[in-house]
Parts: sequence; C-alpha cells; structure tokens
Amino acid sequence: MLLGVAVMLGGLDALFWVTPLAAVLLVGTTYLAARELAPSRGPLAGAMAAVLIACSPPVLYQVVQPMNDITTAALWMAVFVSLLQRRWTVAGACCGLALLVRPNLLPLAAVAGVFVCVAQPIPAFRLVTARIARFGFAALPFTLLVLWLNNALYGNPLATGYGHPGHLFGLLPAPSNASRYLGWLLETHTAFPLVALAAPFAVSRDKLIEIFFALGLIGATCFIYFIYTPFDDWSYLRFLLPAIALMLALASVATIQLLEKVFASARDVKAEAGLHVMTVAITLGLAAFCLRAADERHAFALRFLEQRYRSAGIVVRDRLPPGAVVLSAWDSGAVRFHGGKEVLTWEGLDPAWLDRSLSWLDERGRKAYIMVESWEEPAFRSRFGDRSDIGKLDWPPTYEVDRVVRIFDPHDRARYHRGEHVNTEYLWPLKR
Repeated sequence: MLLGVAVMLGGLDALFWVTPLAAVLLVGTTYLAARELAPSRGPLAGAMAAVLIACSPPVLYQVVQPMNDITTAALWMAVFVSLLQRRWTVAGACCGLALLVRPNLLPLAAVAGVFVCVAQPIPAFRLVTARIARFGFAALPFTLLVLWLNNALYGNPLATGYGHPGHLFGLLPAPSNASRYLGWLLETHTAFPLVALAAPFAVSRDKLIEIFFALGLIGATCFIYFIYTPFDDWSYLRFLLPAIALMLALASVATIQLLEKVFASARDVKAEAGLHVMTVAITLGLAAFCLRAADERHAFALRFLEQRYRSAGIVVRDRLPPGAVVLSAWDSGAVRFHGGKEVLTWEGLDPAWLDRSLSWLDERGRKAYIMVESWEEPAFRSRFGDRSDIGKLDWPPTYEVDRVVRIFDPHDRARYHRGEHVNTEYLWPLKR
C-alpha cells in the first residue's frame, strides 16, 4: 500500500525510490538509537552503528529491490527511537504502519506496549493511561485497516494470503532455523552483533530499561522467524533486519562504553584521540568485512541480475498484441506491472489443461504466449510435456530477453515442425 501511494504521486518509477528512502530512514534511526543509549559518547556510538547497518549485507542486498524488508526494519527502528524519546503518538503511528507492512510482527508491538507502561519516569496511573492511549489510538487506524483488508481479500480478519498460521509456524523447525540464521549472521557480520548481549553490563544503570526493551524486540523478532517456515538461502536473513539493526546499535554502544573504560585511566588529549582512533579502526574493519561479504553474495550485481524482470515487461508491453495473455510463473509480476497484460500462472494450471486453456483463449480472441526463464523450461516440460505437444517447448522462441527470458508463440510450433523457419529476436531493452 505504501508503494501504491508512491506510484499514485510519482508514477511507476517512483515505486523504486521507496526502499532506498526507507534505507536512509533505517540508517538514521539506527544512529539515533545508539546515540540515545550512550549519553556520554552518543554521537560516536551512533556513527559506528549507522556505518555498520549501512554496510550490512542483507541491507545492501535488499535496498535495490522493491520489497518490504528494509521498510519494516526502518519503521520498527522509528518505533524504538520514538519511544526512547517519549514521543508516544509518533511511536504508535510508526507501530501501526509497521504492522500494516508486515502484520506477523505483532509480538513486537506487544513488547513496545510493555515499554510504554514501564518506561521511566513512571508517572501517576492517570498519566500512564494517557500515554498508553496516545500510543494505542495512533496505531489503531492501521490495525483496523489490516483487519479490514484481510477480511476483504481472504474472508476473515485474521486470515492472510500466506496460508493458515498453523502451516506457517511451529516449534519443530526452531532449532534448525536458529542454527541457520546464526550461521548466516556470523558469515555476513562477524560475531560483533552478539556483543549486544553485553550491553546490560556496559551501560549506565539509568539506561537498563531501554536496553532490555531493545533486547526484547530482538528476542521477539528472532522467535517469530525461528518458528517460521524454514528457508535455505542466506538472503532470508532479511527477515531479521529489525533485530540486526538493534543488535548493531547495542553492540556499538557496548563497544564504545568498554573502550571508554579502557582509556579512562589517561584523561588527556592522547587518550581521547586513542578512543576515537580505536573506534574508527574497529568500525572500518567490520565495514570492510561486511562489504566483502555483500560483494561475494552478489549484492552489487543485483541491478544487472534483476533487470530482466523489467526488460521482460517492456517486451510484453511493446511487442505483444493488445489483449494478449501470457502464461508465466517467475515473471508473472513483470507481465502485470511492467507489461500491463493479463497473466495465467502455469504452475497452478492442471497438467491436462494446457491445450484446453490455449484453445479457450484462442476462441475468445485472446492470443496466448508462454514466457519462461531458461532455468524454468525443464519444469514446464516436466509438467505438461507428457500430455501436450505444446508442453514440450520444442520450437524456437519468438523473443529472447536478456539471454534469460524466452517468449514462445504456441502457433509457431506447427509451422516449425512443417519445416518453416521461426525467427528468434534477441532483445536487451535496458542495455546501456
């Protein structure tokens, strides 16, 4: 819905600005979080945390994609910072937006609600009730909107498009998920984020409630995804970005506080310089490690790896006739968004219905095309090849886009097997 607002205001290209702008908010709020938690060395701790979250491999991997992971993390960090600053209404509004973007993180809202109740200074009961009301009523419109959307789309306010919660969550995968996510975290960030666990012992006592609030948000985020459907790719570390941002903030605060104690014995200009030099050295070393990890995981090549979706959509829009219907799976979103054409997802089509579907479309004047990426072709043939000659994809495509996406005209098969030539046009719409 946030992307929809951007498109309404700035056109289709504005969609691709939302995630980078959310990343700016994420870096800024991470700076503010660390600064608030380290009063004596706030700017230094904030700068360290900001640099490290900006260099985080999952952040760099997701920032160029119109997905909601960066936005989710930025909004929860905004909730955290607003609550530290006792801005109850702003925090409630950010919490509501965060739940609108990703409702399954509701336990984080519960942790935030507890902090609203116990945050220092604790005033009279009447004033505690007032702060809870300000936080709750600011979040309420977005919460109601989520429930209304779920009911309108899926027939139940508590239903989602991801399936039944009982099929998505369970305690059984928790140990393997915890091991997997921890391994990915260490591989991409070193063990530095785990220094966050030392924060309660490193900061002043007047910040303990805030520290435990951060640890509560981290724990809630991890718990949700430890019991979630397992995945086997490091990029799903993106789910933990709200926790990672908080861990880097806490770890930066703990590191600065510990370094301050190391240099406390020498209260002169050299000691102050040593503290800053050591902080910069640690920050640059960690940042270099993270940037290398991001590069090894192709974070900086995603523009070239992912542009095929837009390229394919442009070809669909400009080369296929009006009223065309495209059978696609991996590129189905590109067909609809960039191409403006109707799409039929072949993965959901009964294996016996390929020919019947094509005939049905032909009878209604809707010319059908088959769009598959090169790696999808074996799956397409396996699904339909035994029941349909068209399903064998044994003729040249009409278009090949970016050497990856191939668009087949089913009518070309008969011509090709009669010995007629079928020409393939190779296209790179976004090639510079």
